[in-house]
Amino acid sequence: MQIVVNDTNLFIDLIHAELIDLFFQLPFEVHTTDFVVGEIEDSEQEAIIMELIVTERLYVAEMTSGEVEEILLLQVADNRLSIPDCSVWYYSKKNSFILLTGDNLLRKTASNDQITVRGILYVFDELVRTGLISSVEASVKLQFLLDTGSRLPKDDCIDRLKEWNK
Repeated sequence: MQIVVNDTNLFIDLIHAELIDLFFQLPFEVHTTDFVVGEIEDSEQEAIIMELIVTERLYVAEMTSGEVEEILLLQVADNRLSIPDCSVWYYSKKNSFILLTGDNLLRKTASNDQITVRGILYVFDELVRTGLISSVEASVKLQFLLDTGSRLPKDDCIDRLKEWNK
């Protein structure tokens, strides 16, 4: 089973689009870090994440003091990235896992560091490919995210909307 590491904004978009349960039906083992969990402030989102942890559908890597030092060094090297962003960058690289993020700076930085990076559009593609949602449902959910201000790559979104609405 493929292991993916989620950052905060991916969780938020999946919850916002009401796709979190379907995401956890994909053939992925989903990991994140304790820093990401700590960054989720909305009580409803936090409750959903805690339920995923308690039911052991979401694995949370707790960083050791040595790992925290490594993460802080990454953050010092590029202070535009948050500590939670650096934690998933570090954890993905250390374990050769796929990083799932919607953060453009994190995507570029991790890609430049030879990490395989995917975003929410990849998740949409996988949901459609596996039949967990129809292309029409995917189109509606993606349009919802766009309409509510998610910062997604517009051209890629338009391409998918055209494809799914054929």
